[in-house]
Parts: sequence; structure tokens; C-alpha cells
Amino acid sequence: MIDLSVVIPVRDEADNLDELTRRLHATLVALSPSYEIIFVTDLNQDDTLGVLRRLNTEDGRVKVIKLSNAFGHHVAVAAGLAHSKGAAVAIMDGDLQDYPEDIPLLWAKLREGYDIVYGIKQRKNDSVLRNFLSRTFVRVLRRLSDFDMDLNTCMFRIVSRRVANVVLQFKEREPSLTFIMGLIGFPTARVLVRSGTRQRGLTKYSYWRQINLAISSLISFSTKPLRIASLAGLGISALTVVYFLFALGKWALYGVPVAGWTSLVALMGLVGGAILFAQGVTGEYIARTFLETKGRPLYVIEESLGLKEEPIAKLPSLQQ
Repeated sequence: MIDLSVVIPVRDEADNLDELTRRLHATLVALSPSYEIIFVTDLNQDDTLGVLRRLNTEDGRVKVIKLSNAFGHHVAVAAGLAHSKGAAVAIMDGDLQDYPEDIPLLWAKLREGYDIVYGIKQRKNDSVLRNFLSRTFVRVLRRLSDFDMDLNTCMFRIVSRRVANVVLQFKEREPSLTFIMGLIGFPTARVLVRSGTRQRGLTKYSYWRQINLAISSLISFSTKPLRIASLAGLGISALTVVYFLFALGKWALYGVPVAGWTSLVALMGLVGGAILFAQGVTGEYIARTFLETKGRPLYVIEESLGLKEEPIAKLPSLQQ
């Protein structure tokens, strides 16, 4: 087993890979000569795979996993974790917004006896809206989660081997690795790190993907939305009964006729919306159950470079 693995999911990052790899080598060799860099990629519109092949040829410590399809950011990280051999594993993004030079800070904290050390950005360089959505979601999930979790959405972190192995025991089709690590509950620490800005290329994490990940994470770690939908239905039913009694009382005591079309449409719209909301929430859970029961491979490896041994932890995957 080597000392340190670095797992980096990349897509359309051909312009950043040379600088990223150069800075990683300069940083990691000062920590230990026994390290590896594992890039995980899938479908690219540029020459990302070609650059990765060249980097592997130039230095065998650079290893590459090419997935056959876009299985997702967190699934790509899981594939890298499964094939990593390090006693410690660092995870970072490949857009240079995570500084390779900050890995020693995480490494030093890990060696104090922690199992998970994640970076806290001094100042996030994302848009105001993206930062607001991220903070809001963390607050909502913290309140709704069925578990006492240490929540942090930043992927830049370092974990011990035993954390990596435990994480790989979770078999969700749409894993949220950052929250899974918070759920595990092993000794955790935070380190202040820098936040870079993207110099080349465009972000691959759109607002829609952020919202989709938020919904997926909420369903994975909480059943409370089902309870909320039930209580909402109960509350609307109670309000409907109260309104009916109120209208009936006005008619019986004062002869005031019951309002017709407007009230009827309002009530139908309110009840219909509540029903659709409850069905949607229930449908999300049913769909997740449906996907889990299929037992499909989590990912398919189309090509790998530098990975001659079997993965250290088995995952439901296919390798062609």
C-alpha cells in the first residue's frame, strides 16, 4: 500500500490538466515519494482523455479511469476510491479551484489522528446565488435529516483508508459521498483552505445539477418529506372541514348563500395541488426504490491506464 492517493474527477478539463498535474507532483513529492494521482473521466468534448494518456506515459504515478458514460460526479469519485491504494486518499476537483498546495494542510491534520479532514473555503468564489443555494440546502438537510450528520458540501478533503473502505460499502445508485462521510461519524476535523477561480473552461455543475443533487441527497438521508406531505394533506383536510362548517353556519344562522364558483375553484386548486405534491414526494421515493432494486452496475469502466491490480474494495461495476 502506498502512502497517499489523490482522486480527481474531470470532464472537459484538457486546458487545466498540465498545470494541475505539475503542481500536484511538486506538492506530493514533498510529502512522500509513495503517491498516486487517479484521474476519473467519462464523456468529454475536448482532448481531456488524450492529455491524460500523455500524462500517464510521462509518469506512471498518474493513473486514469475512463468511464463509458456520464454516471455522475460522485460515482466517478467512488470509482477512484475503489481503485486507490493509498493509506490516505485526498479528493479534489480538477478545475484548479482547489489548491493542490493545500493538501499538506489536510495531510498534517489527518496525521493527528482524524479520519476525515475537509477543507473550509476562506472565501467561496462562486456566484451569490450558488452560495446562497448551497447554504440553504445544508440548513434544510440538517433539520430534516434522520441522522446526526456533520454536513459539508465541499469535495476537497482527505480521508483515511478505513473511511474510504466504509464509504464503498454504501451502494446507492446516486451516492452523495460528502454526506455519506458525514453520516459515518468517524473523527472529523476542518482546515481552512484557499478558494481559487476557474481560469479556463466552463463549470460542469449547472444549477439544475445542483438542484438534482440536493433532491437526491434529501431523499437518501431523510424520510421526513413523506411525513410533511401527510401532515400537509391532513392540514388541508382540516381547513376544508372548517370552511365547510363556517359556510354552513352562515347559511343556517343568517341565510347567507354559500359562495359558488370562486370558492369551489379555489378549494379544488388547493386540494389538487396538495395531492400532486404528495404524489410527487411519494413518487421520488418509489423511483429511488425501483432503481435500487434493479441491481445495475454503479459504473462501467471503458478504459484504464496504470491500474493493473484489482480494486481494493469491490463495487457493483463492470470493466470492459
